[in-house]
Amino acid sequence: MSKKNKNRSKQAARISAKQHQEQNLTAAEQDAEKYGDVLFSATYFLDEKSADNAAALYGGGRTRDLCLVLLVVGIVMLVTNFVLGFNLAIFLIALVLAVSGATASGNWKSVTMWALMGTNLGDSKEDLNRHNVVTADEVIVEGPGAEVLRLPLRELRRVRHDEHGCLVMFGKARVAYFPASQMSVSRLRELEQFLEEAAR
Repeated sequence: MSKKNKNRSKQAARISAKQHQEQNLTAAEQDAEKYGDVLFSATYFLDEKSADNAAALYGGGRTRDLCLVLLVVGIVMLVTNFVLGFNLAIFLIALVLAVSGATASGNWKSVTMWALMGTNLGDSKEDLNRHNVVTADEVIVEGPGAEVLRLPLRELRRVRHDEHGCLVMFGKARVAYFPASQMSVSRLRELEQFLEEAAR
C-alpha cells in the first residue's frame, strides 16, 4: 500500500471515529460542549397537556383579576345607569365592559392559550420538540427545528410555577417552559429557586 493510501485510510478512520464519538455523546455532554457549564436542562414535546399547563401559568395572576374587575365595573355601571337615569353612552360603555369581562373570564383557558401561542412556544405547529438549557447567564431554548433562542437572565421578568412545571417569562412574548414531567421534583424546585433569585 502506498504512503498516500495509508494517509487516506488513517484520515477516513479518524473521521469515522469522530462521527461515532459525536453520536454517542449524551444530551448532557452535547449541551456542555455547546453552551459550557449547564445548570439545568429539559427536553420535551409540546403536546396539548404541556401547552395547557404552560397557558395556565402564562395567564395566571393579575390579568385574570382584571377581567373580573371589568365584569364587576360593567355591571355596577349598568345598574347605576338605570337607577340614576338612562344615558345611552354610559349604557354602551358599561355593556362593552361587562360583556368583555364576562367573555374573557368565562373562556379564560382559551384566552390564555391564544396568548401563549403568540409567544415563541407557539412559533411552529409542525415541529413541537423543545430543549431548554439553563446556564449561569442565560436560558437557551432549542426549537422549533434548528432555531436557538438565547434569553439572558438579566432580562428575566417573571417566574411562575405550580405542580405541573415552571414558566419563565422574559417579556416581548419570549418564554421558556420546563414541564415537571421531564425533571425530578428536587431539580424542578432548585430550578425555580435559581430563576426566582435571578429575577430579583
